[in-house]
Amino acid sequence: MYVTKRSAFAMILAIFVVVLVALGGLLLLRNASTGSKSIGDNYLQAQAELLADSATEFAVMRAQGFDRTGNHCLNNLNITVYNANGAANGNEMFDIAISYAYSFRYLNQNPNCANILADNTGKDTMMMLDVTVTDHNISTQPIRVHKRSWQKL
Repeated sequence: MYVTKRSAFAMILAIFVVVLVALGGLLLLRNASTGSKSIGDNYLQAQAELLADSATEFAVMRAQGFDRTGNHCLNNLNITVYNANGAANGNEMFDIAISYAYSFRYLNQNPNCANILADNTGKDTMMMLDVTVTDHNISTQPIRVHKRSWQKL
C-alpha cells in the first residue's frame, strides 16, 4: 500500500484542527466557571452590604432600648449570621462586629462609657457606629464591608 504525501498532510491537518477545537472548548469551560464564581461573589458582597445596613439599624434600636441606669453604655455588639440551615448545623456565613462611640450633651453624663468622643457638647447625645461585616471563607475572595455612621441617641 502506497501512501501519498497529500494524504499524510491531510491527516496532520485533521489532527491540528481537532486539537484547536479541544483547546477552544477548554477556554469556553474555563470562562464559564470563572463567570459563575464572579456571580456568586457579587451576590455575597451585596448580601454583606445589606447586612451592614440592617446591623446599623439594629444597633440603633439596641442602644435606644439599653438600660443606662448606673451610667452604663453599650460599647460593643457581635452578631453571627448563619445560612438557611441555621445555627444547629454550624454553617456560619458572616460575622458582624459593631462598636459604639458617644458624644454627650452634658459633662460626665455617662462616665462609664468606654468610648467617649466628646462631653458637654450642648447638642443631642450622638453615637458613632462602626459596623464591620466579614465572611467565613464562603467566597473565592475575602469579603469585608465597613460602614460608619452618626446616629442620634
